[in-house]
Amino acid sequence: MRLRIVRLRLTGMQIGRKCWIRRIRVPRNPWDITIDDEAALDDDVVLLTTGLRAAQPRLAIGASTYVNRFTTFDASERIELGCNCLVGPFCYITDHDHVHARGRPIRDQHLVGAPVLIGDEVWIGAGVIILKGVTIGHGAVIGAGSVVTRSVGSNAKVAGVPAREIGARVVPSAQ
Repeated sequence: MRLRIVRLRLTGMQIGRKCWIRRIRVPRNPWDITIDDEAALDDDVVLLTTGLRAAQPRLAIGASTYVNRFTTFDASERIELGCNCLVGPFCYITDHDHVHARGRPIRDQHLVGAPVLIGDEVWIGAGVIILKGVTIGHGAVIGAGSVVTRSVGSNAKVAGVPAREIGARVVPSAQ
């Protein structure tokens, strides 16, 4: 694992201290990715960034965050994942989609993007899809299989397709 991290750093990826990085895939633009201290990325996580080099990285993963297997980040604008987050397996997080006007093939049309910002201590269940322009507040919980199309408040619990608020995290009473 240490050799893998050294190799990724040599390509320009910024990786903090004590990170746990398994066999991930970085198809292009490794310089567009920052991973903070003690973050963990499991097998087959895909970190995909698109576009010319920018002033700040397009993909930022916060300290002590865990990303489970087969999750894909697809960034052309900016995706920022906070500290102490948990991301379940088979998630897809993107900050863009294609223009789809009639009369031209979709593949020939440009991307439309808006940043995705995910706060600290967020739990994202298995198979969640998060789409462009979404902000997820600190401490939110996203139920497995949800499709998040609009922003989620701090400490909110959401689930469904599209995701809707189903409750809030509560402070446990002292016993």
